[in-house]
Amino acid sequence: MALDGARGARDEESREKKKKKKRRKKEEEEEGEEEEEGAEAGGSPSAATMGDGDAGGRGLAGARPRGTERPSAVHGRLVLAFAVCIVALLAVTALAVLLSLRFDGCGPGAPGGAPGLPARGGNASFPGPARRDPQAGGEASTPGAPAARPPSDAERERERERERERGPEREPEREHPWTHLRLPGHLKPLHYNLMLTAFMDNFTFSGEVNVEIACTNRTRYVVLHASRVAVDKVQLAEDRAAGAVPVAGFFLYPQTQVLVVVLNRSLDAHRNYNLKVVYSALIENELLGFFRSSYVLHGERRFLGVTQFSPTHARKAFPCFDEPIYKATFKISIKHQATYLSLSNMPVETSVFEEDGWVTDHFSQTPLMSTYYLAWAICNFTYRETTTKSGVAVRLYARPDAIRRGSGDYALHITKRLIEFYEDYFKVPYSLPKLDLLAVPKHPYAAMENWGLSIFVEQRILLDPSVSSISYLLDVTMVIVHEICHQWFGDLVTPVWWEDVWLKEGFAHYFEFVGTDYLYPGWNMEKQRFLTDVLHEVMLLDGLASSHPVSQEVLQATDIDRVFDWIAYKKGAALIRMLANFMGHSVFQRGLQDYLTIHKYGNAARNDLWNTLSEALKRNGKFVNIQEVMDQWTLQMGYPVITILGNLTAENRIIITQQHFIYDISAKTKALQLQNNSYLWQIPLTIVVGNRSHVSSEAIIWVSNKSEHHRITLDKGSWLLGNINQTGYFRVNYDLRNWRLLIDQLIRNHQVLSVSNRAGLIDDAFSLARAGYLPQHIPLEIIRYLSEEKDFLPWHAASRALYPLDKLLDRMEKYNVFNEYILKQVATTYIKLGWPKNNFNGSLVQASYQHEELRREVIMLACSFGNKHCHQQASTLISDWISSNRNRIPLNVRDIVYCTGVSLLDEDVWEFIWMKFHSTTAVSEKKILLEALTCSDDRNLLNRLLNLSLNSEVVLDQDAIDVIIHVARNPHGRDLAWKFFRDKWKILNTRYGEALFMNSKLISGVTEFLNTEGELKELKNFMKTYDGVAAASFLRAVETVEANVRWKALYQDELFQWLGKALRH
Repeated sequence: MALDGARGARDEESREKKKKKKRRKKEEEEEGEEEEEGAEAGGSPSAATMGDGDAGGRGLAGARPRGTERPSAVHGRLVLAFAVCIVALLAVTALAVLLSLRFDGCGPGAPGGAPGLPARGGNASFPGPARRDPQAGGEASTPGAPAARPPSDAERERERERERERGPEREPEREHPWTHLRLPGHLKPLHYNLMLTAFMDNFTFSGEVNVEIACTNRTRYVVLHASRVAVDKVQLAEDRAAGAVPVAGFFLYPQTQVLVVVLNRSLDAHRNYNLKVVYSALIENELLGFFRSSYVLHGERRFLGVTQFSPTHARKAFPCFDEPIYKATFKISIKHQATYLSLSNMPVETSVFEEDGWVTDHFSQTPLMSTYYLAWAICNFTYRETTTKSGVAVRLYARPDAIRRGSGDYALHITKRLIEFYEDYFKVPYSLPKLDLLAVPKHPYAAMENWGLSIFVEQRILLDPSVSSISYLLDVTMVIVHEICHQWFGDLVTPVWWEDVWLKEGFAHYFEFVGTDYLYPGWNMEKQRFLTDVLHEVMLLDGLASSHPVSQEVLQATDIDRVFDWIAYKKGAALIRMLANFMGHSVFQRGLQDYLTIHKYGNAARNDLWNTLSEALKRNGKFVNIQEVMDQWTLQMGYPVITILGNLTAENRIIITQQHFIYDISAKTKALQLQNNSYLWQIPLTIVVGNRSHVSSEAIIWVSNKSEHHRITLDKGSWLLGNINQTGYFRVNYDLRNWRLLIDQLIRNHQVLSVSNRAGLIDDAFSLARAGYLPQHIPLEIIRYLSEEKDFLPWHAASRALYPLDKLLDRMEKYNVFNEYILKQVATTYIKLGWPKNNFNGSLVQASYQHEELRREVIMLACSFGNKHCHQQASTLISDWISSNRNRIPLNVRDIVYCTGVSLLDEDVWEFIWMKFHSTTAVSEKKILLEALTCSDDRNLLNRLLNLSLNSEVVLDQDAIDVIIHVARNPHGRDLAWKFFRDKWKILNTRYGEALFMNSKLISGVTEFLNTEGELKELKNFMKTYDGVAAASFLRAVETVEANVRWKALYQDELFQWLGKALRH
């Protein structure tokens, strides 16, 4: 498409022609003068001279007047001139050949380059050098493959010379702009017209993309992202009057995944151009870019094509400016067989049917958006739909059998309510006319928030009420809440660059709890469940010396994948929650409304958020520099531990200190960045004073120094409690006297402390003991009160805190002592609560959540630690299912019963569960059946399962990781999973290496409970032989295993001695 614009290009060409004409005229005049001077010099042969710097005939012709020259002399000079010309021609030819070889080595056909599109028969073809089509004007083409070469040194020098001749209009363009991580910035996309044709029979597609680009600085190169595409044609035009811009060639540069278009002249600043690229590629059999998935319906395997572009994979589906800052509008058209339907971010505007059984869907134009949340899908799904109060059409697409069963109805219902909730909370309407939810069998992540077309793996959106537990319902709910929040945080307002990915992921993760509270007000998610599921979990990870700041520099391509981890998601969410609490929730909400309104359809960085929130506080009469406070939390890694000490020498005075919390102090001395930094934070420490019957009102102390003295009224027998309800992102330690007073309070009357404070004390105590800040018995003394605890959250906190300790001890001879102590604390509550009698329907979910989750937690602890009645009950329920073929196991404990039954009973039970895994169509049931198979004590069965996990026809790619990790958590399979991981590393890394934190999850899951010197040595030896990818994950794994080994050496004897005494009393 030719673009409208000024006639600047023609004017520039005219000026250039005039300059060249003047230069030629001047050269001719100088040449004439030289000839005249030569004639005046005399007639002897020795007077003949070579022209200055010229190998041509001017000097060889001599200076003798023609009338006096002898024929033999003339003949000799002609022969000499001919010989010199031949030598020069040979030299130029040799140079050209050498340069051609050099350029071909840089092109995509070179080793390590991107292969071209495999032919229909399956043979891969590699691209050749670019060919210039003399008839094409501004078009360069290569038959069937991407090609061309980078410019030579001479060409670059000539370009610099031209720039110097043009004068100081702009700074010289930096060399090799295609070698940098970031795009050069000379060009900005305004609009994409993208036309695709998908061939689902052989999983290929062809495309044509027309990009309207604005030139902000003069440039002779068009550099944009492209990877794994075969570029057939490139054309550049200005407007209809100016016509084509000549293209010298183009090449793919795989190292930075870019397509470079080399022009014969520079593009002018402040003008718009149209870039047209024709290309083709595969619909990949992997998890990123435009990939394929499949499912079986009525015995027939059906295929679908779907996209996953975040963070940097849009370039695998079409050449584009694949950075979040480059927002543009998109107009997409998809041609496909009429047996399929196509979806994209916007609704279908028109559909054109052709006689040969093909249809082209033309989608409406999008608002300004980034490439990473563009999306499309080609499938033969069916759907159900609803409409919000504001008129947004909501559809859920899934396999026809799942839609028929109503498996998507729950997700559809809550999505409608959530759009209405966010529109009201943010005071910013949802920006598109529709939102489609697409449930696919295979996807690298739980879900992806593509604007208007959110894609979910089936397990995180389809819910069959007849076989789904409350915990499964909660998982589905929170994933949907997360993705709908992204329609505002991420899609409407997008981070400038990946270093601040937490600006979208942290907010979406925080709002998982806020949004679920809106759907189920009695669940208290933000005030309670957030602690165990987010805060306690991420503080384990962030307590490592190998952690990193929540905002981290992205200096190379591999860093982009690395920023998508639990630090960005969970720490980001925890810091947002802390901020909301010290600002006040209503002021915080108004600040978010302003932030979204100011930056909608654009990009924002963290300072934009801080400034908006500071203004919101100022309007409320509070003057706090949010940036100054929050930079310490976002730009420094880790978190502090506050220690509160009663001052025995001064009445009513306490000493408050802060220091960087690290689990393994020896790792801190090894890490250079920690040795050279004395980390300090501005900490909003909330504090109360209490006794057996009364708690004071809450006070806040801002702690900013390493050590501070504060006056506080503290009676004899009163205790202190800091970080009330764990709203702050830090741990709190006390002197032993205060710990004993708190333990006494819990045993005498635990309800004086809130549910969240009780859960926080438990987690802090276990973590402080693990790091050596506290004696090992303090946390075990705290959980003695649990026999009187009737709330779910403290039990959940205790269960999660005991889990890593259990894994440190589960292969030791004295493990039974620990096991017996835990069972003693669980027994009373297990007997009181008993087992659930009936299954639950949707109407009972909200009323029963807290009670049923408590019962489930206690049953899980009882069965895990070997309570005989629990084992007997699980075995009876499994046996009844096998004998009657009717599953009467209560939904909320099915996963516990399946796992316990597989571990206790014989191989026949394993085979029965394996059969049920294959036959069930309910995705929630499929998930827990597969995980149950990892619970076996039979090492042969565990090995068999590990090997089967790599067969994509048997176990979905995203589920194989969970199989390996769950086998590693089984003490009978830990060494098997570790060996399997090492043996199959190349396969696993090929499959998951590019998929954000899937590799990180796998590495952590397999290694986190290794705890012997031998296993540590094996890990370090493996790191010497592997290929260097996922380096940060492996360094974290080494630190974790070193900490495990260190803890066992220092503290296991102390722990077992105390346990022995406690059990005797």
